Amino acid sequence: MDTTDQPPAWDDGWARAWATAQVASGLVPARVVRIDKGGIRVARRADEATHVVAAKAVRRVVVGDVVGVDPTADRIEAILPRRTVFERRSPGVQRDEMRLGTRALAANMDHVLVLQPLDGGVNPPRLCRELVLAWQSGATPVVVLTKADLVDPEAVEEQTSLARLHAPGVTVVTTTTRADAGLGELRAVVDRAGDGTQAHVLALLGASGAGKSSLANGLAGRPVALTAEVRDHDRRGRHTTTAGQMIPLDATTWLIDTPGIRGVGLWASDEGLELAFADLVPFAQDCRFDDCGHRHEPGCALRAAVADGRLPAERLDLWERLADELDELESDLEVRDREVDRAENQRARRRAARRGAPDDPDAAPGQP
Repeated sequence: MDTTDQPPAWDDGWARAWATAQVASGLVPARVVRIDKGGIRVARRADEATHVVAAKAVRRVVVGDVVGVDPTADRIEAILPRRTVFERRSPGVQRDEMRLGTRALAANMDHVLVLQPLDGGVNPPRLCRELVLAWQSGATPVVVLTKADLVDPEAVEEQTSLARLHAPGVTVVTTTTRADAGLGELRAVVDRAGDGTQAHVLALLGASGAGKSSLANGLAGRPVALTAEVRDHDRRGRHTTTAGQMIPLDATTWLIDTPGIRGVGLWASDEGLELAFADLVPFAQDCRFDDCGHRHEPGCALRAAVADGRLPAERLDLWERLADELDELESDLEVRDREVDRAENQRARRRAARRGAPDDPDAAPGQP
């Protein structure tokens, strides 16, 4: 089937969503393929992209969104409901996002590739955080261990085992910096149809220097993103991705590349936390109390599993740290909600006072 006349990664599901969406007459479907300081680019066809100008929906648009565009003015006028969305906590949210406290980075991806560079070793706390966010997005995570050629084989085996311990139920693939090793296995994992015919979208998640650009180039079999040399003094990569973009890898596969995220923050990720720590669930089901906090409660099956060696203590420790962080964030959100409500009430009282001012011809007699 010729897909060049359709937006990137278009499939029957998007066709049905577009047909049932309540969008204004005259709009055409498109995919957001790039956002940077120069503006927004959308693709109405898989082989071309055009700039669009700001419209009422544009501030909420992220790379990967399927949107309705007015072709006469190149304006985004609608955003279709997202299948999946990758979010991170952000201190600089817009007023209409204050209650959520999050900022979307990418949308409508099928897999999130969670990168861990082996030259620095697997970082379990960061890996767990990234898996929580990946699961919470609604997409399927895949752990990709990069730069295997920069460490000895014994270390690769050890680090791969460590990654599998902290990524229960998640496929772990090992790749090298330059060669094609591991890429065939990764392509097979993310090919949903199994025959390379079904459109799918990948997203990259990893720290600066994790090898995201090199992986993108390797998957595409050609240079599709700039790759900078790592700094000699700390083996960290320079920031090479300055824009969010959706890159075609082949006729049916697209990859969303976003700027490197140095500090990953959790937000409203209870479901993602449970999925990222799925290995704890069978033990937790045997706790004496249904509301067991797995701290010091009697009859805690999780604590018992750690004590007799059935569960690594590090797994429970990491779960506690992330659970505590989510609890703290939830408390902060409640405080923020009260502050927003208070500010809204104050504005409402000021508006009411202005409407009832003495020089207001509509004010009731005796009203201040």
